[in-house]
Amino acid sequence: MYWRFLMTVKEKIWTYEDYISGRIPHDVSDIINGKEVKKMPARDLLAWLEMEISYLLRKHLDRRKYLIFVGEVSLMISKYPFTLRGADIVVISRDRWNLKNEIINEPPNLIVEIISTDEDAVYILEKMEDYRRWGTNRQVWVFLKSKKIIILTSEKTEIFSEYDEVELLEGVKFRLSDLLKEVGYEGNS
Repeated sequence: MYWRFLMTVKEKIWTYEDYISGRIPHDVSDIINGKEVKKMPARDLLAWLEMEISYLLRKHLDRRKYLIFVGEVSLMISKYPFTLRGADIVVISRDRWNLKNEIINEPPNLIVEIISTDEDAVYILEKMEDYRRWGTNRQVWVFLKSKKIIILTSEKTEIFSEYDEVELLEGVKFRLSDLLKEVGYEGNS
């Protein structure tokens, strides 16, 4: 008689206690309701835009008033169920956060997300909603394939084209078409 053994692989559910004790690997960027979400590393254009947009923010915002973070910045949306999001660029006022070498657990003033591929629409909408519910004042989403920018605040949602001048925060503005032209990018990916 042939016996078939089925092996069940149990998916790890991360908790806030795992975070506190340091058991979550450093390469984990997103945890939603305790479950790790795998993400691809940034492509060159996305990484370049992160740098350029963060440079504009650093150059024009009062650095005595704001902290600016770049590169899959860890944001703890909730402890229970444990939800950790990685954001491309985060700006938070110094009266709400001081450098602590920890995951940011206060809603920032601004989150910028740059989407370079055909990421799952549901994943993006859930991330937008997580940020909104958490209390993020302003979200700027840059979609490279369609060359559109979406700005979400608690009052409204606006959609802009690559040629529109878009405000990040406190008068700091950019035009996506100008940034793409500067680097010589004309593609649609």
